[in-house]
Amino acid sequence: MEGKERGVVPRKIKGFRDINASLNSIRWHIIESASKVYRSYGFEHLDTPILEYADALGKYMPDSDTVDRGVYSFKNPEIEPVYQANGRELRDQDNKVVMDNHFLSLRYDLTAPLSRVYAERMWTRHLKGAIHPGKAPLFRRYQFGPVFRFETKLDPGRFREFWQLDFDSVGSNNIASDAEVCMILSEALQAIGLDKTDFRIKVNNRKILKGLLLDIGVEKEEEEQAILRIVDKLDKIGRAGVEAELGKGRKDKSGAVIPGLGLDPSRTNRIIGFIETFAELNPSRTEVLEELSSKIGNNEISKAGLEELEQIDRVLKNVGMNGDVVYFTPSLVRGMAYYTGPIFEVESTQSYTDEKGIERRVGSICGGGRYDGLVENLLGLKAPASGASIGVDRLAELMMLTGKSKGDVVSPVLITVLDQELMPEYQKIAAQLRRSGVDTEIYYGPNPGFKKLKKQLSYADKKGCPVALMLGGNELEKGVITVRNLKLGSEIADTVTDKGEWRRLTQSEVNLKDLVTHVNSIL
Repeated sequence: MEGKERGVVPRKIKGFRDINASLNSIRWHIIESASKVYRSYGFEHLDTPILEYADALGKYMPDSDTVDRGVYSFKNPEIEPVYQANGRELRDQDNKVVMDNHFLSLRYDLTAPLSRVYAERMWTRHLKGAIHPGKAPLFRRYQFGPVFRFETKLDPGRFREFWQLDFDSVGSNNIASDAEVCMILSEALQAIGLDKTDFRIKVNNRKILKGLLLDIGVEKEEEEQAILRIVDKLDKIGRAGVEAELGKGRKDKSGAVIPGLGLDPSRTNRIIGFIETFAELNPSRTEVLEELSSKIGNNEISKAGLEELEQIDRVLKNVGMNGDVVYFTPSLVRGMAYYTGPIFEVESTQSYTDEKGIERRVGSICGGGRYDGLVENLLGLKAPASGASIGVDRLAELMMLTGKSKGDVVSPVLITVLDQELMPEYQKIAAQLRRSGVDTEIYYGPNPGFKKLKKQLSYADKKGCPVALMLGGNELEKGVITVRNLKLGSEIADTVTDKGEWRRLTQSEVNLKDLVTHVNSIL
């Protein structure tokens, strides 16, 4: 290495992306369309920092039981006080405040920061005893923005930075708010541009399977969550793989040994048998409720879950959602380790053809549920909560792949620069167009001038500009400007091959005082 310097190579961090104008256009269309629906239900817009104290993000991540797994964390360079559970500064034997470089984390979702916001607002009132169990105040918010997860396996379509779009109600245990989640997701996805037939909202309730597990002797929360995480892999590793991981363990394709939970076959068969009963069926919600009622027996927890599904069904039927969008799916396990009651997953029914000509399904695009324990981890106070999240980037990719959106970008009118001395006039024209609502760009490329007009028009074509304006000294003296309709030019390019005829159809001289009206007529 002697005599060699370490070079700087321009490159992205693995798992991160540069987002082009087309994808950004779809992303903001999704956000704006869904946000309008959220606001119509009374949710207010909240933003939280990208960085949080690691311990304030709570104990649980989705599908994980440690805050450091999959999270970008690092020590804060700033030394700050350490606090006791009662909120007072921790002091040493000499009565000096204990200081430390606390761990900070990039937010891994938008739910944990919401819980921190809620707990922070309630903290002082809670210490004073002003908030009592069962009387946590209602707070409803929506939020969008990037989240970060250190994915060790970067499968196609998975990234370490991606955007989510959440809405949540904290402080309500009313199951009608869970039914409302289904209504909002359906309306939001249709507002974004999907048809009812393009997605299915699947609903389950953790209490149903929790009661089943209790019946077979699974009482500890840790064991229950471990079982749920394995059963969640049923569609990936098959029944034999799940049976092995619930029992003695197995070897995966790489030869790595995956230890089992040690459940006996009778308990394993009962768990998988229950899931498989509903896995291949597509019955009505009423049929599912009847089947569940016959299978859950007298377990009070399972009966409570069934009753909650029945309440959701009644609300949905009363607003005309009779089963063409929302389905009860007792085989749905994803996220159960995180949620405490109703669970929601929106599955795309669409498919696309990849570069190898293989037809592929898209899978899940939204998820959510009831998580009554998350705020309790921070505040020691139960604050029931329910909500859902749209995977913005995943949905944007889906819309491009399936042709629901082509990522159309609204490009500006381009004013070409033929004479630097006329720059004040170009600026005046641009200001007039912008005041009328027309996005307008002046070409500031290298060496502008009449000989470079071809280069400027090529720039306009590549950017998709609908109109190019050309003004020289002679035109200014006559009070006119040349307008080229690039939008029309692109449309007739294949049918009009004569350059003179093409120019005659697409280009005209317009009086400067009529320019704004003329450009708007083209757009």
